Amino acid sequence: MPVAKIDEKGRILLPKEIRDKMNIKPGEEFLVADVDENAVILKRIDVRKMLEDLIEKAKSIDLEKLEREIEEEGNRIARRRYKISD
Repeated sequence: MPVAKIDEKGRILLPKEIRDKMNIKPGEEFLVADVDENAVILKRIDVRKMLEDLIEKAKSIDLEKLEREIEEEGNRIARRRYKISD
C-alpha cells in the first residue's frame, strides 16, 4: 500500500501508481469527507458537468406553474397561521 505525506501547506500528493490507475489528471477536483479522526474519503467530482446538468434541468422548469405553487403554498401557510378558513 503506497504512503503519502502531507506538506507544510496541507497538500497531499497522491502516489503516481494511484493517479495512473484512476487516470487522475492535474486540475481535477475532489470532495473531501472525514470519516473519523484517522480517515478521510476523496471522491472525484466534475463541477462543470454538475453545473451543465443543473442548467439542463432548469430549462425544463415551468416558471408560471412554480409561481402558482409558491403563491398557493404561501396562502395556505397564511390561512393556517392566521386561522382563516377557506
